[in-house]
Amino acid sequence: MCFGESTGKNNDGLSWKYSGEYKDDKRDGQGAETYSNGQKYVGEFKDDKRNGQGTFTWPEGYKFVGQYKDNKRNGQGTWTAPNGEKYVGEYKDDWPNQGTYTFANGDKYVGEIKGGLKNGQGTFTYANGEKYVGEFKDDRLNGQGTYTFPTGEKYVGEFKDGKPNGQGTIMYASGNMYVGEYKDGIPNGQGTYIWADGRKDVGEFKNGKLYGEGISYYRNGTVKESGKWADDKLVQTFAIDTRRFPFNSDSTLLASNSQPDSLKAERDRLLAAEAESARKRQQELEERLAQERAEKERLAAKEASQTSAPKRTSPLTISRNERRVALIVGISKYAHNPLDNPVNDAADLDTTLKNLGFKTTLLLDANITQMRNATRQFADDVASSDVALIFFAGHGIEAKGRNYLIPVSADIKHEYELEDQAYDAGRWLDMLENIKGTNTQRVNIVILDACRNNELSRGWRSSSRGLARMDAPKGTFIAFATAPGKVAMDGGKGQRNSPFTKNLLRTIQTPDMPIELMFKEVRRLVLEDTKDEQVPWDNSSLVGDFVFKRSR
Repeated sequence: MCFGESTGKNNDGLSWKYSGEYKDDKRDGQGAETYSNGQKYVGEFKDDKRNGQGTFTWPEGYKFVGQYKDNKRNGQGTWTAPNGEKYVGEYKDDWPNQGTYTFANGDKYVGEIKGGLKNGQGTFTYANGEKYVGEFKDDRLNGQGTYTFPTGEKYVGEFKDGKPNGQGTIMYASGNMYVGEYKDGIPNGQGTYIWADGRKDVGEFKNGKLYGEGISYYRNGTVKESGKWADDKLVQTFAIDTRRFPFNSDSTLLASNSQPDSLKAERDRLLAAEAESARKRQQELEERLAQERAEKERLAAKEASQTSAPKRTSPLTISRNERRVALIVGISKYAHNPLDNPVNDAADLDTTLKNLGFKTTLLLDANITQMRNATRQFADDVASSDVALIFFAGHGIEAKGRNYLIPVSADIKHEYELEDQAYDAGRWLDMLENIKGTNTQRVNIVILDACRNNELSRGWRSSSRGLARMDAPKGTFIAFATAPGKVAMDGGKGQRNSPFTKNLLRTIQTPDMPIELMFKEVRRLVLEDTKDEQVPWDNSSLVGDFVFKRSR
């Protein structure tokens, strides 16, 4: 064992300097490795790789303290962010696997994680008092679960894409209850609404109301009304076979006893049973985490006792070298309704993307011909790329369901002139979808900070404020500065960037953050900056993982 220093470059072109222990001409033991971009690792090395306990810090303020194996985070560790967010738990192949994630706003998740997203069993507790216990998939509520509200309301049942979908039961604070089918978070389909006094409405529901055929029962089970309903009102009376919509169809939830006291007692029993079940699931999950943590610590202590020298690891490695290309457009100097920040937004993003390995094409205050020519040339780059990104900042208009981006020289007075004088954003999606390159798994990204307020469309019959929703073709991620139909801010006086681009530039530098989580963080920051007036929106059909900045 000896002490020494060495320098070199990793696969990402970053220069590094190592100072520490060596064995058989390999980094082995305690050491420190510093990178030219400000990143630093201090800890154990073995066989020229990071192996053992160590600390990795980023110049932006992020920090990881924990176990490494073959240059990757494996085992127990703690990751902290400068905004106060924190993850404590298990890592597997450099990704969080199972643990506790605490958010800056007070939200907290305890459970299983895969690919940086919530996947499997978990508990999410919101700062406002709401709580979900159940299954997750790709960071969303999916599967069986229980969602409780501070008001005392509780939903128990199936979830899909973050909303109640399928069979479920909601118990209201008033004592009323709905049992049946849900779609997109609302009672839709066949179900039973049970009133606190024992009355029941059984039949077809739409948007939370009795809509279609159904029967209204008295609490003793006799029919009060039957026929066709619309918005909870009987619009046509006729007899319906009670076997089709029986009074006791929800027998799994309520006894046939129709007395109000019995109904309340049964409801209280169900609530208590579900609460106990949720408590046990949470306890089992926390006990499993504690057992795995103790076992990791025991193994680490055993390994340490078997060797006289500390262990060491080598620099983080970069995955394959991606060929990244970007077309960036920013337009400020409009003859009518000029803007302050789009040119700054485009120029700053151009610099940032170059530092992240993108070959960029930058257009500032471009006319329609320049936009078309640049797109045609960019298409050649797309064909041989692994990642293709398009960014636009400036004025945008929706008309007849299409989104048009306004060039600097546009002189548009009537809606029919848009096709000639404005650029249809849908052409970019068509281009990205139709060009088949060498990489069939290419990642396409389109970012539009383009719904800033303008006067052009006032009085046009088929247009609306903001932009229209755009569906992402396979392998594409689309981000809007604000929600469809809403207007984005250009930035306050003295601000260099719009609220959206400012926070995009800030968040895109976060190492190892999947694009979906990155834009979720952008949304949170924009909401904070604009006092909830602007809500960024995105649409994704990506099937793989993508991060802008890697630490390895």
